[in-house]
Amino acid sequence: MKKFLSLVLAGIVLGLPMIAQEEDYRYTRDWLGNGSYEVAENVPATRVPKTLAEAVQLLPALPTADELCFQSSLSTAATTAASYKAAIEQAELNAIQNDALIRARMEAARNKRAQKNQRAMQQYNSNVNAGLMPSQQEMMALYMSGEINERMSDAQMMDVMAGKFAAKWGVSKEEYLKIINLAQKNEKQAEAYLKSNHPELYQRLYAANAGYDAQNDSEDPRDERFGEITAEIQSIGDEFNQILLADNGYGQLLDQLRKEWLSSAESKEIEAIEKNLWSRVEGWIPTLKTTAGLVPYPEWWTADRKRENALIDQWNKRVAPRWLKMAQDSERQIKSAYEKLAKLEAENEQLAAQGEADNYIYLTNKQLLNGYMHQLIRLIQPYDDALRFPFIEHVEETGSAILGKG
Repeated sequence: MKKFLSLVLAGIVLGLPMIAQEEDYRYTRDWLGNGSYEVAENVPATRVPKTLAEAVQLLPALPTADELCFQSSLSTAATTAASYKAAIEQAELNAIQNDALIRARMEAARNKRAQKNQRAMQQYNSNVNAGLMPSQQEMMALYMSGEINERMSDAQMMDVMAGKFAAKWGVSKEEYLKIINLAQKNEKQAEAYLKSNHPELYQRLYAANAGYDAQNDSEDPRDERFGEITAEIQSIGDEFNQILLADNGYGQLLDQLRKEWLSSAESKEIEAIEKNLWSRVEGWIPTLKTTAGLVPYPEWWTADRKRENALIDQWNKRVAPRWLKMAQDSERQIKSAYEKLAKLEAENEQLAAQGEADNYIYLTNKQLLNGYMHQLIRLIQPYDDALRFPFIEHVEETGSAILGKG
């Protein structure tokens, strides 16, 4: 029986190295961080942006690579981000209210434009009935005959129409074009010219257009640029969506860093320090006079742990710039899109101030731009990504041996 027990004990002892080898225990294996960070409570908001330009202006600068390497500086940076987030959350709520106001203005502008179009049609029909303008049927006949087509310029179309309809005014084609061109440049001069040279035509035109305000019924000269702004906003929107859909690559970099850490010189040196450290601890404990209680580790234990922390700092600072660069690249793209939109927002408002405030195309642009106020969280996302750098935290530099009665 005794011999059997000895064999069992020997088998256990022989098996221990094999078990340890299968587990492949490494002190530093799971040291790479999980990308978490701490934020102070009840962080006050920064100034709430009212425009896209203000949102870009108030965006805090990304933390530096060194700031990503320590929990203390990381928490400070996280608090800075939290202040901005609190401000843009309020801005996004304001954008919801602005949506309702813009929609109400658009509805009023739509109704006003419909009334204006109706009045313009009434004026047009009045001129047709007076024999001063071609009817829709006459215009359609010109299109059907091919004498007028969509490939022609306005001047070419006017030349054809002058040849066909100058007779309605009782003048030559050349005189018809002269009067039209004069009216386009200076209405008062055209009116004076008609009174002086064609008094009968002037009376016919006056009678047909009495009660209609030509200025109010004319097209808004700003419409062309407003329309171009619409197209530019939509183009930037396509670019913005492509940025958001792109793979940011953080997951791939994280996997790569985990592999690099395990094979790094820092990890291997820390493993060697730690192995030697606990070997010394095993030799130190039997030398203690006491048999119970907590006994602080000696200074050489702290010195070795400080060496480990120096190696940890070395690793963190070496790889942090790679993580930060991804955040910088992402921020540059998103910020560039918002800066372009901010310029269009400013121009849209400047144009609006130069004429009728409730221009429908202007309001359409305003609604599109307000949509990006709902997405201001996108601006701070690269900052959040930077804060999730998986830095390795320091190991404890002090400790105690727990001794019990033998």
